[in-house]
Amino acid sequence: MRLRRLQLKNHRNYAQLELVPGPSLNVFIGANGQGKTNLLEAVAMLA
Repeated sequence: MRLRRLQLKNHRNYAQLELVPGPSLNVFIGANGQGKTNLLEAVAMLA
């Protein structure tokens, strides 16, 4: 299964987010506390 779009509203530190991943490898980088794990947990809830 391929994730085509992810929309978050009021999920942890995301007030609103729309993510459209690219067709290949997608990498999330950022400093501590920026929401990388929160984003992956939102995707895990779909599984």
